[in-house]
Amino acid sequence: MKGIDMGKKQASKMQIKNIADKLGLSVSTVSVVLNGRGDQVRISKETQKKVLNAAKEINYQPNIYARRLRQAANEEAPYVLALFWRRDNLNSRLGRFLEGIFQTIDLKELKIELVVQAYEPGNFMTYMDMLSSNRFSGAMICGLNEEEQKALEEREITIPIVFIGRDSQIYHSVLMDSYRTGEECAACMNLSGVKSAAFLGFEKTGRAERLMEAGFLFGCRSHDVVAKEEWNPRIEKSSYEIGYQTAKQMLSDMELPTAWLVADCRLATGIMAYCRDVGICVPKDLRIIFFENSPLLRYNRPALSSVDIPSQEMAKSALDILILAGESRMDIPIRRELLPIYQIRESSGLEQEENYK
Repeated sequence: MKGIDMGKKQASKMQIKNIADKLGLSVSTVSVVLNGRGDQVRISKETQKKVLNAAKEINYQPNIYARRLRQAANEEAPYVLALFWRRDNLNSRLGRFLEGIFQTIDLKELKIELVVQAYEPGNFMTYMDMLSSNRFSGAMICGLNEEEQKALEEREITIPIVFIGRDSQIYHSVLMDSYRTGEECAACMNLSGVKSAAFLGFEKTGRAERLMEAGFLFGCRSHDVVAKEEWNPRIEKSSYEIGYQTAKQMLSDMELPTAWLVADCRLATGIMAYCRDVGICVPKDLRIIFFENSPLLRYNRPALSSVDIPSQEMAKSALDILILAGESRMDIPIRRELLPIYQIRESSGLEQEENYK
């Protein structure tokens, strides 16, 4: 693909003028709507919808780079994609996701500029105006809460959007079945003789984590394991100290042996340190699986089990969807569900190590 040249720049201007003439609007009004600023300047929803529909009918192609960079045509990339990622999840998962994107770019010889924008939990709405065809060809969004997703789905967005880890009837999505994953984590444990079960999660969490919790507790209860809501602590962030203190709190209230699903592998060192200090034996007294894999889990003694998001596969699927949606201008949302990655080791109470998807 070639970069945007001066001919395309003029074509973009002509397209805006044609839309304005067709709808009886000013060029500035049409330009504001196509730039994603219609709500900001109080243009009616009806007018915005007419402009967006007219743009879609003529396959309007925004001159992204001419507006953003003003670079020479031969230096420009045809796709400018945004990746929005929550700041409290800037961990190895992001690295694997980016690796998946770059592998796809190399394999398919794509020319893509990627912009990564971190945002605070619950603060995505401050970046809404960035979701404009004047800035990006498409966007991938990870970590939204329900309120943010609802607000985003109520907006008229002019570029393809892919939700990572969340389902949607409006936008494209790449996700895994979190409830079933929780159930399967219970199935991956030796629950024979286990008397209690708990899920250790976060205060500020999304629907996916809550579904995983529900699936895990259901799976445990189906084996007659007691799982009380008050046994499921909510923490603010991950650290050695928080892992240590949370394990101390949980083990003082629960009958052994017990089974836990822990929402972050970064809590492992603190939890295991407390168990060693008080003589809790894993997996005899505590069967445990951590969410997200880490080399630290494999080389711990005993080796610790994990369930992980297939981040690289999610990235590849999300990028494929954005390219397809950008080229075909499709309106039907694409939904791709991927399987989690299990690393079943000693801490689950199973003798052998199993790796499967």
